Amino acid sequence: MTLASTLLTMAVAITLGQPVQPTLPEGSVLLQRFIRAVGGEAAIRNITDMSANGRIQLPGVPEPGHFHWAIASGGRCVFTMEFPDLGKSMFGSNGRVGWEIIQLDDETQQRELDIKTIEARRRRANWFELALTLPTRARTFTTIGRSSFNGIDAFEVRMIDADDRPHHLFFSADSHYLLGVRLIERGPLGPADVTIRFSNWQPIGPLMLFRKVAINHADVRLQLVFDSVSLEPTDANRFEPPNLQDPPANE
Repeated sequence: MTLASTLLTMAVAITLGQPVQPTLPEGSVLLQRFIRAVGGEAAIRNITDMSANGRIQLPGVPEPGHFHWAIASGGRCVFTMEFPDLGKSMFGSNGRVGWEIIQLDDETQQRELDIKTIEARRRRANWFELALTLPTRARTFTTIGRSSFNGIDAFEVRMIDADDRPHHLFFSADSHYLLGVRLIERGPLGPADVTIRFSNWQPIGPLMLFRKVAINHADVRLQLVFDSVSLEPTDANRFEPPNLQDPPANE
């Protein structure tokens, strides 16, 4: 629409006493506003190291679990989750080999994982990566309209990712932060409605990052709280696969 036709439309609407509806920003514009609000493309691109520690609250479990993870350049990563009286799971890579360890009761299982599997699991486990890499994961990005998410004025955007999966994203009309995502997840028990909420945004170095994630999966709610987040380098030994083999007995 040209400027002249836009002005003509507005003039006709005013003459007829009709309210002029504001033009909705395109999905790509909302995405760029979000990227600028969290620090900008350059700041995101310059992240080479990140680590986080926090708590996981499961429904019906009085004591929270804990998570610890770190990522670094060269495909290095380590992710740990531990729940009282339930067990511990870890996976990671030193950039050359991937590994996974699961500890349940007195039993420990360890296996190697290929790098491609580690990369996919890292993307799912790193909530910051999921949020900050929207531009590279979105195949289409279309504004649906004005909406309300958790009582906050927002723009709703429909995103189709590289796997043809639709997601409905909600961006604050004021702060431009990503408030949440709604999607349908396909699983062995059939489709399930999933709503993810991001809140408690705080500065971490040059970035603004959320510190709380609430997930509703088929009416089951769990919550992750980030107690600490750092962009400082992590000890390289942290990415090496732990040696759980018992040393040989002395003869």
